[in-house]
Amino acid sequence: MKSEYRKAPRRRIDFRLEVIDSMTESQVGEILDISATGLKIRSNRPLGIDALFQWCFLMPDTAQSEIVECGIQVIWANPADAGHYTAGVRFIQIGQDMRERLRHWCNPIPR
Repeated sequence: MKSEYRKAPRRRIDFRLEVIDSMTESQVGEILDISATGLKIRSNRPLGIDALFQWCFLMPDTAQSEIVECGIQVIWANPADAGHYTAGVRFIQIGQDMRERLRHWCNPIPR
């Protein structure tokens, strides 16, 4: 049985949260889950493993529309369904304060 190992807790996104390429201003895809170290996205175009991009997206669950600017590296990519692809990316450039806010947002709420 294959077990999954992640260093940072991740949080599933249950609403549409788009990722935009900062250089071309085109939509790359939508976020499926997020952590302080990276994203899982669904895209309508394939993303090459080890590719580097500058992306931006809105910080989830904020009253004001705060934009997260980040440099990413594609770690893995797979075909998903009917012309869609999924990919896992890690942040290689993101402000430390924004990383901490994402870490806080992704941590489970104690019950």
